[in-house]
Parts: sequence; C-alpha cells; structure tokens
Amino acid sequence: MKFYSWNVNGFRSVLKKGFMDWLEEAEPDVLSLQEIRSEWEEIDLEVRRQLESAYDVCWFPATSKKGYAGSATLTKKELGFTHAKGLGIAAYDAEGRIIVSRKDRLVFIAGYFPNASSGLVRLPFKRQFAQDLAALVAQHHSAGDEVILVGDMNVAPEELDLARPKDNTKNPGFTPEEREDFKLYLEAGLGDVLRERHPGEPGLYTWWTARGGARERNVGWRIDLFLASRPLLARVTDARIHADVLGSDHCPISLELS
Repeated sequence: MKFYSWNVNGFRSVLKKGFMDWLEEAEPDVLSLQEIRSEWEEIDLEVRRQLESAYDVCWFPATSKKGYAGSATLTKKELGFTHAKGLGIAAYDAEGRIIVSRKDRLVFIAGYFPNASSGLVRLPFKRQFAQDLAALVAQHHSAGDEVILVGDMNVAPEELDLARPKDNTKNPGFTPEEREDFKLYLEAGLGDVLRERHPGEPGLYTWWTARGGARERNVGWRIDLFLASRPLLARVTDARIHADVLGSDHCPISLELS
C-alpha cells in the first residue's frame, strides 16, 4: 500500500502545475493534501469527476477564513477506508486541520499542523494541538489500533532536519518548545519513518523558502513527516522524499507498507 502526503500550497494553484499528471504517475493508494485553500465546489468539475472516479475524497476546507489552510484525504475506492473530519475540537476543526481515516485496525491521521507564526503568536495554540493529537494517538494504541500520522507538521525535529539550525533556533518551526512537543508523538508510540531508515543522513528536506534560490541550493527544512506505530515499522518497504516534484514550496513524501 502506497501512502503519499503533500502540502500543495493551494490546490487550484497546483492543478495548473501538473498535479493530475503527477497523480497518474505516482498512483497513491492513500493521499493526504494540506493547504488546499479551497472549497470542493470551487474545483473544476472535470477534475472532481476524475478524482471521484478512483478515490473516496474527504475534503476538509477551513471555515474560519476563506482560502486558508484546509486538508484532504483521498483513498482508493476499493480499499474501503472510512473518513471523519476533525478532532471534535472547534478551534482546530474550523481551520480544516486533521482528517482521521480508518481501515480495519489501521488508523490514518493526516493533515496540516499549526504554524507557530511570526513572533510565535500561535505557539500556545500549536502546543495545545500537539498535546491533544498525541493523546488521540495514545488512545488508538490503547484500543489496539495501528496508527500512521502524517502531514506538514511545521516542525523540524532535529538540527539534522534543516540546513541552518543555528540561525533558526528561536524561529517558528525550530523552537525548543516545538521540538519538545514533537517528542510527545514518539512517547505515544510512534516512530519517525524516514529517520528509522536514514539515521544521520543530512540534506533530506521537504520545504524550501521561495527566496534566494533556496531549493536549487537545497537550503531547506524537513517538516513534512510520516510517523507510524512501532509495530508497523517492520512492514515499511520504502520511505522517500520526492524533492524533484515541483508545483509547491513543499514536495511530496511517501511511505510504502508490505
């Protein structure tokens, strides 16, 4: 089963940059999109028909502000996933943050994690989000479920995960508080899939600023991540960052399970 995640930085924008061609080539079984920034009805009708012919589409736009945030999960129809929008917490759900999908005992929790924002004005909001989401993961583990948690997590866990850690210690995405909160997911029983397979490897980034040719020089951050229940890690056959795929300031990431 092939899982993909991609912050598309505006779904209607990425459609103009070859998204449907990429989708046909990648053929994900399960796909999480972040920052969709649009209502489903705003998408071209032919695109909607194409997507719905192959996938169960759970589209979760923000209601708090038009054209902001939002996430979506697409699963191949034959897989029989069920989908639930949100965490039941109004502050997160109004921003279309998280979709929880299930197939048997596998729970796929995916979406767009909050950004601490300039001046760290949303750091308390983000910290509470991490606590609540980690508690949900722990609940699923207690119930005997296996969990995949994925999305634009807006945090680089370690110095290895960004090109210039010393310059960014107090910046959103690399504060001590955010890095400490990331460990809550690990303490809830998840493992960082890419780092399990590529420990200590530098230069593995998923986001690059649009300024100064950062992507061409690979001056980036790894903030899009797959985490998985530890028993699932033995079933991982591949985990990749697809840095060659353009169309957004983020690139897709993928995970394959046997």
